[in-house]
Amino acid sequence: MRLARTPPIVFLLVAVQVSEARQADNAPTQLAQYPGAPHEDRAGNLWFSTVEEGLIRYDGEAFTTFTTKDGLGGDTIRQILEEPDGTLWIATTGGLTKYDGESFTTLTAYEGPVPTRGFGEQGFHRDLWDVIIDRRGEMWIATMDGVFRYDGKSFVRFQLPVVASKEKSEFTPRMVYCIFEDAKGDLWFGTDGAGAVRYDGTEFVVYTMEDNGLCGDQVCAILQDGRGDYWFGTSNGGVSKFDGRTFSTCLRTKEFSKHTGWGRFMSITEDRIGNVWFGVSAQGGGVYRWDGEAFTYFNDADGLGGGGVPSIREDRQGTMWFGTTAGVYWFDGQRFNNFTRDEPARPVRDRP
Repeated sequence: MRLARTPPIVFLLVAVQVSEARQADNAPTQLAQYPGAPHEDRAGNLWFSTVEEGLIRYDGEAFTTFTTKDGLGGDTIRQILEEPDGTLWIATTGGLTKYDGESFTTLTAYEGPVPTRGFGEQGFHRDLWDVIIDRRGEMWIATMDGVFRYDGKSFVRFQLPVVASKEKSEFTPRMVYCIFEDAKGDLWFGTDGAGAVRYDGTEFVVYTMEDNGLCGDQVCAILQDGRGDYWFGTSNGGVSKFDGRTFSTCLRTKEFSKHTGWGRFMSITEDRIGNVWFGVSAQGGGVYRWDGEAFTYFNDADGLGGGGVPSIREDRQGTMWFGTTAGVYWFDGQRFNNFTRDEPARPVRDRP
């Protein structure tokens, strides 16, 4: 079962690497300092993640902001997932929060001992980076302390076969950036320094730079497109394409950066007509679009702000949205349009 979900939001990492643009006095009012691409719920509301500013909802007329004071686990949001009944699951830096349409509830039960120390008061195990519900109806969360599976009562640790070394991890050796379910139902886990892990329900297969040609072992985004190819966005090595047998490296920068290596790509999304979009999560920003034959690059010359792009989302009418460190933008097929508090103009027709 495929559920609507927003690619993991990682602005905290990107923000320290992208210089902030100086806004003129008459510049439009952006939704937040680092807003994410919106999740459109079944009622048509747009939900925007932020860094340390809570969750923003736009109902077509007004913006409403929800924070920890309203029951969110944390004020930094990295993922939004919607179930068929409209329930929202929100991955925050302070745990997984459930929204039933009226109130927010954060799940805090974990089976067995878990570490209490971490970047925040909650501990690494409650610092979430992703959440999915697989086709079997099981919920999985990716955290700074690894993977946990929800059994309906508590989160149970799911032990991966590899742990990164301290030298190779950006954050913690156990950290998992993302979880993806492919067309066969296999689960993929992107780790912080130990490569990509594939799980078919029985056995694990680990893919790394050294053994398989993966372009980087810090794997932030995973996607299988409609053609069957897999894409891996890494934190320091660019993008890898995997045809099921071999890896090829794509979208590497020409020069190595001490902050982003050979390229940081933390968002990959396929649109409904089969284009695959890649967000450049580094200074200069921009996005690449793959049409099956070639990459096309878009940046501020096309109307997209100059910030990094850690979040990409397609809405219900087929419009592509981009959460950047310069604001939120939507693509009309030709140019990018800034969605602001002053001018919250939404597309009114289907876009190619």
